[in-house]
Amino acid sequence: MGLAAVLVAAGGGVAYSAVAQPAIHTFTPRSADQITNIDVLRQQIRNYYGDPLGTGTFAADSNYAREASRVAADGTRYLNYAHSHKTKAIVLDVDDTSLATWNYEIASNWAYNPTSNATFVNGQLFPAVPGMVAMATSAAKHGYAIFFLTGRPAAQEAVTLGNLTADGIGVDAGYPAPTTLNDGEDGLFTKPAVADYPDYLKKACADDPNGSCTTIHYKSATRAHIESLGYDIVANFGDQYSDLTGGSADRTFKLPNPNYYLP
Repeated sequence: MGLAAVLVAAGGGVAYSAVAQPAIHTFTPRSADQITNIDVLRQQIRNYYGDPLGTGTFAADSNYAREASRVAADGTRYLNYAHSHKTKAIVLDVDDTSLATWNYEIASNWAYNPTSNATFVNGQLFPAVPGMVAMATSAAKHGYAIFFLTGRPAAQEAVTLGNLTADGIGVDAGYPAPTTLNDGEDGLFTKPAVADYPDYLKKACADDPNGSCTTIHYKSATRAHIESLGYDIVANFGDQYSDLTGGSADRTFKLPNPNYYLP
C-alpha cells in the first residue's frame, strides 16, 4: 500500500457502526490545518531519506539511514548478551526491514501496484536497510539461526533470496543465507496460496475471511511454528507493527518506515 492509499484510508476517519471499517483507525480532522498537505508530506519524506530531489537513492548520512542503523546496533548489542537453553534465532521481515524499497516508492509516487512492484522484486533491485546486514552477520557468527518472514507470495521466493544474499543479479544485499530448519524447511518464509497453507496456518487463520491469513495471524503463527521446532526467537525485526504483534519472540525491534502502513 502506498502513501496515497494510506492517506485516503486515514481521511475516512473511524465510523463506529456495523458497516465496513477502514484498516487504519485515526481521528477525523475538523479543519484542513490539522492535516499535513500531501505534497508537503512527500517532500518531508524525501528530505528524511536524504533524497530531496526524489532520485530514488537514499543518502548514507540521511536521518533515515541513521535511525535504521541505530535500531540495528541496538539489536546487535542485545543479541550479543542474550542467553537461551534452546537454539537461538532471529526473524527478519524483508521489505523495509531487510531490503529498502525507497527506489520503488519514488518510482511509483507512493502508489503501490502489484505489477510495477513485481518489476522491482523480480529484478532484485532493493538495497539493504542500513545496518541490518552487519547485525544479521554478527548474529550468525554468534550462533543464531537466521530466518526471514515476508508477506511476499511464494512465487517470489527465489528472487527474494537472490536479492537478500548474492546471486549476481540486480542488487546482492549480502545477508547470510537463511538457516534450514530442523524439519528440513528452508528459512525464508514467503506467504503461500490459501490452498497450499500448512496445517499451522490453516488452524491459525480458520476464522479469517475465506481462511486467508491476516498479516498478524500469518506472521505470528509462523513464528510459533518455528519455536515449536525447538528454536527460541530471541529477536524479531520488522518495520510494521503487524510484523511484531502476536508473540513468539523475546524482544521486538521496529525499523523506521514512513511510507506505508500494513495492518
